[in-house]
Amino acid sequence: MAWWVNQSQTRRHELDAGYLWSQAAEVEDAQPGEIVYVHSGGRIGMLGLVAGEAFPARQVMSGSRHGVRRGAAGWRLPVHFEELLQPLRPKDHLAEFRALLPTQHSPLRASGDANSTVYLARIDERVAALLRRRLGGQVEELLLMAPTLRSAERADDVAEHALRARQGLDAGTRKRLLAARRGQGVYRENVERYEQACRLSGLLDRRHLRARHIKPWRESNDREKLDGCNGLLLSPHFDQLFERGLITFEDNGELRVARHLNPAVLPAWGVALPRNVGAFQAGQCNYLAYHRLEVFEQPAGGRRMLGEQGP
Repeated sequence: MAWWVNQSQTRRHELDAGYLWSQAAEVEDAQPGEIVYVHSGGRIGMLGLVAGEAFPARQVMSGSRHGVRRGAAGWRLPVHFEELLQPLRPKDHLAEFRALLPTQHSPLRASGDANSTVYLARIDERVAALLRRRLGGQVEELLLMAPTLRSAERADDVAEHALRARQGLDAGTRKRLLAARRGQGVYRENVERYEQACRLSGLLDRRHLRARHIKPWRESNDREKLDGCNGLLLSPHFDQLFERGLITFEDNGELRVARHLNPAVLPAWGVALPRNVGAFQAGQCNYLAYHRLEVFEQPAGGRRMLGEQGP
């Protein structure tokens, strides 16, 4: 089974936090390992891999800088998302999609535009096969990556379960530490005291930036989990590279690139080498030293990006 989601910018925070939310009971049928095709702005520019079973949860609405609003009851589906190096515009293959998409509850209109009345839809194998073919092996890359992604997610889950079970931790602190896993809450506010833009893209719009731990959340102690120095604001595609150890930084801001990163990736995203992003503060440098030693080019962190060639 596969899924199609028409994602609007007003719900981008869901992708950043690694989940989809829906009121449709159908989402309960989604199983770990299934593919989600993310359609936004007229193209499929992201794939998702279902990382767990859906569970009841209220919708989290875009909120103010200091909080969030909660909406209707529904289901939350954990998903690991990947930016695509070669996005797909369904309009470029409209005749093929028209022949296969259903007349009822179709995620695309006859014009090829997104159907705004359909947020999340299950798609049949014929449509999934067309998408796989037109995406030129990128779906297969994600499926090959699945065991490693699940392994990293399980490691984070183990750390989270231990945190939830720990005795003597007040509810407020536990909530802040758990929110930090997703780069949210107090941790995000602390990071924004040091970082105001993506170090590589220069993007200033915080709605489209992720707060990423330099020393991974699962490896950090309580203080480090919330320390603003232990974080960078990154655009989602650069966030993926940093998380996997495919890029890192010297204390003076010099960008380092892993040997196994496809050389087409950074130029495609507007980054020419050599690149210096500006010196880091002393507190950040302590964490960057850890990242260079324990994450950069390490097997557990150096997973291939979609569209990359193997070594």
